Amino acid sequence: MEFKLTAARNRNLSVAIVILLIISILSLALCHRLYSDNRALTESLVNNKQTIVLPMGANKEFAFNGERGDARYIRLMALSLLNLRLNVSNETAAESHALLQAYACDGQKEKMEPALNAERRLLKANDGSSAFYPADFKVWADKGIVEVVGKLQFIYGLQKPEPVDKRYQVRIDTRNDGMCFNAFVEVPVEK
Repeated sequence: MEFKLTAARNRNLSVAIVILLIISILSLALCHRLYSDNRALTESLVNNKQTIVLPMGANKEFAFNGERGDARYIRLMALSLLNLRLNVSNETAAESHALLQAYACDGQKEKMEPALNAERRLLKANDGSSAFYPADFKVWADKGIVEVVGKLQFIYGLQKPEPVDKRYQVRIDTRNDGMCFNAFVEVPVEK
């Protein structure tokens, strides 16, 4: 009888040891998995070189890797710059153009000054305003170029001439940890 109790106790002890051994192996495997995942996540967070920005006119931040950003961000920035240049009135032209020039890269301010002055003089002489209605966008994110096609509507006093088809190209760069444009040109429209 005592032999049977000893055998049962030894059997229960061996089953308990096997169960504990299995639990230990599973625990070690789980710990290794958690360590590997944690190391991978920590490495991706430490080496994350994303730029997060909130462009003018956007409701949501954009995060991107690299120098210029993704197509959505570049498109929104170009649209904001177009609004500063083209959606102006006699009263707001000077302030909008000054803000636009604040986004210009080095050397671009001097190139744009004559064109902006001519636009302001035209609006002031005729007490006018202008509005640009974009119709189509083409974005080359790798080059930072946005081409916008649309209609530019001028309003002079009570006169409202027909809208003019316009095409603009804006090249956006990042320099000194800031966004700027280094080209803002009107491209002739093919008819």
